Amino acid sequence: MDFGRTPEEEARLKALRRQRFNNTETEQQYKKMVAERAQRRKQLEEEARAARGGSRSTHLPGAQKLVGTCTLMCPAFEREEREMKNALAPQEFVPGTRKADPARTVKTFHRSAAGNEEPLPEDLRTPETLLRTLDYLVDMVIGGDQSLVSCHGFVRDRTRSIRQDFTIQNIRDHHTVAACERIARFHILSLHVLCGHKDFAEHQDMEQLRNTLKTLLELYDDHRKAGAACPNEAEFYAYYVVSHLHDSDAKRVAERLPKHIFLAPVVQQALRLHMLSESNNVKTTKKDMSSQYAVQNLTTQFFRAVASTQTPLLLACLAEYFFPSIRHAAIKAMNNAFPYQEGKEYPVDELAAMFAFDSVEEVREFCALFNLSVTQRGVKLGERANKQSVFSDVVNQPRRVSRNLRVVGAKFHMSPMQVINSTLQLQLLAPGTPSAILRPPAAATGPGILPLGGEFARNMAVGKIRSTPAAAATATIAAQHSRPAPQLGLNRAAKEFVPNQAFQRPPLPRQSSASAFASTFTGILDQKPRVVSPIGAASQTTKAKKM
Repeated sequence: MDFGRTPEEEARLKALRRQRFNNTETEQQYKKMVAERAQRRKQLEEEARAARGGSRSTHLPGAQKLVGTCTLMCPAFEREEREMKNALAPQEFVPGTRKADPARTVKTFHRSAAGNEEPLPEDLRTPETLLRTLDYLVDMVIGGDQSLVSCHGFVRDRTRSIRQDFTIQNIRDHHTVAACERIARFHILSLHVLCGHKDFAEHQDMEQLRNTLKTLLELYDDHRKAGAACPNEAEFYAYYVVSHLHDSDAKRVAERLPKHIFLAPVVQQALRLHMLSESNNVKTTKKDMSSQYAVQNLTTQFFRAVASTQTPLLLACLAEYFFPSIRHAAIKAMNNAFPYQEGKEYPVDELAAMFAFDSVEEVREFCALFNLSVTQRGVKLGERANKQSVFSDVVNQPRRVSRNLRVVGAKFHMSPMQVINSTLQLQLLAPGTPSAILRPPAAATGPGILPLGGEFARNMAVGKIRSTPAAAATATIAAQHSRPAPQLGLNRAAKEFVPNQAFQRPPLPRQSSASAFASTFTGILDQKPRVVSPIGAASQTTKAKKM
């Protein structure tokens, strides 16, 4: 059927179909590579059989330990295969075409499944290549998309492939530590920046983050036993503690830390957040006990601790993941404690200030999840119908619908690329810090090195520039730009991601009948940090309150 087309049009369409479905050159190249791989695999199987003394087992690891030989970001065979099967990501095309760009194509993650062939040495990248690939993903891909919206899925899959190549080759040296640390920072940052986005599944990033942190903890133990020091060890132990806020096993891990790691300020702050987040009226996981008698439900102190200058940027981003469950426990406790009286509803703006909501509308939406009525005067806490509380506890873990700008957003002073490549000290800088401080020391700079680029991050991970004069000068200047603690007040600003936006607390309305309770419930701010031990943490908090 010609559908009214001229012979010339039919010939042109047939040529286009042949070009699309019968790409002879690409197909022949792919078939040739398949034949070469089959021959190579047969050779390795024969070596494996000879190494086992004639055994019929043909597993490749029997011939030799798998050591990667690939020096490209993506092996040539996979690149050809994915191009032929049209399985390339938009970031991997040659601009203006549908062909794979060898300088942009990155190896994908491959699931382990029955029937899949074992990788060949030429399918695995060398440690230096893996770090160079991570540099490309962070400095170029993320650096070119500061919102992370279009590149997040691509980077998450490719960083997972990097960890897989390290695991298959059983590489557990400083290269693996440097890569896993930056990958963990990427997942933590994504939890904040992409919160509320329709295509973002935060539980998947949290799962990958916990897997990465678990690997890091094992690597730190191996390096410590070998007498090698990891400069960022305390930072990532703190991330592990906060990523398991509702799991008491995290405190047991902290108990076994060396003294110099346990007493590090960031680990102490993480343990303090863990202690303040505990509640005894909401069971969020299967591991939670039905009743924790030593818990004091210090919810507002938790939010103040997150907002304090002692909490680094990424630690605050990680704590933000648990804001809904912590607010849930607090609103449930307040509902049980308040007898409802007509005309004496709890002010909505005070709830927003206590629980670090960005706006009154967020408070209304949150209370609606638990069937709490909100009027112009406030929230009807303790309301009853037919002698039964109207509070509905069906929602076990409310989902986050937007990122927090009042507490967490106020800490941003760097781009996502800079945060991933940064250090703990640089995260504690105040918003508005001069850009000169955010550049790497002279010992790590060079042609083509971006501010806080991948080479700087790798050198910091292994401690190469920790004691240089330039690094000391950077630390001195950074200390002069300490960040003031943001006030937990009402803010009705739109939820646009503004890295340098500071949040000021407007004057609250006149005190109502509930203000006396608010002043007591919000707790007192600690005048100085103190050592928090997982054992007896509740008793220390009790002593602090008496003082």
